[in-house]
Amino acid sequence: MRRPELILDALSKKARNKEYVFEGLYKNLYNPDFFLKAYGNIYAKEGNMTEGTDGKTIDGFNLELVEKLIESLKKESYKPEPARRKYIPKKDGKQRPLGIPSFNDKLVQEVVRQILGSIYEVRFLDGSGAKTS
Repeated sequence: MRRPELILDALSKKARNKEYVFEGLYKNLYNPDFFLKAYGNIYAKEGNMTEGTDGKTIDGFNLELVEKLIESLKKESYKPEPARRKYIPKKDGKQRPLGIPSFNDKLVQEVVRQILGSIYEVRFLDGSGAKTS
């Protein structure tokens, strides 16, 4: 499998051509290296030990989990779990809802974020002058 950095760079270069139509992006979800990169991104964030609806935390990460996740994506049987709802107090005394996804869902979301980010960041930067990170 190709390294995620090379794939993301290639996607970013193709995105510069506004006429280019992306096809087959889903197959990138079959690359275990994307999940390793996603894990590294998630692990570095504050609050990463928060349990999802499945009761699992980032500590449960292993290659077997990645293989099962990829297999379910290939079979198109992957289904995101409902997020766990938690309320966070605001400065004005009110509360705001926070959805906490399962760890598997966090991984898949991060892989998709990386792929789509490499495509759309170029397009948004060209027109808005803002950086999306």
